[in-house]
Amino acid sequence: MIRSIILSIVMLCFSLAFAQEKNEVEKRIKKEDVPRQAKDWLNDAYENKRKTKWYFQTDGDEKAFEAKLKHEKHLHSVEFDMNGKVRNIEVLIDKNELDEEVRKVISNYLNTSYTKFSISKIQIQYTGEGDDLEDVIDEDEFENITISYEIEFYGKTDTEDELWEALFDAEGILIKKRIVNLKATDNLDY
Repeated sequence: MIRSIILSIVMLCFSLAFAQEKNEVEKRIKKEDVPRQAKDWLNDAYENKRKTKWYFQTDGDEKAFEAKLKHEKHLHSVEFDMNGKVRNIEVLIDKNELDEEVRKVISNYLNTSYTKFSISKIQIQYTGEGDDLEDVIDEDEFENITISYEIEFYGKTDTEDELWEALFDAEGILIKKRIVNLKATDNLDY
């Protein structure tokens, strides 16, 4: 009996750790409102960049600046802290751009966890120190870089039908996931 209770508590804590919520708010801002350090880093890393759109984002606890641009036929999103220090780079990719083994592990997780699912967005995420992240872009060098995959998907179970954001490691193992709460305006299509 005690084992059952302890197991139930452990499973509840485990599921709560994975089922957080994302309430992100993103607002377009002017380049002048972005810290100089962020703009300088972006200019060094993306030397031949075209148009960059800047955003301020918050999820209630964390605040960040984000630069969005197109680079080598992919949409890039670069996140900076409030002082302008780069945090990560996310690159929007197609499912077929995932390594085959990683794709199998992620598909296995989705197939066993949901009765139905539909992937809406896949991003490869690079994290590391600023100089190392710059080398990813301008030298295609991945030394001291952590690679993970951020996947947004609709997942249906017997009790849930939600939009999820999940983070998987370089091998495709789930690190964390959270429900994405859309604002009412996010649901409107004009």
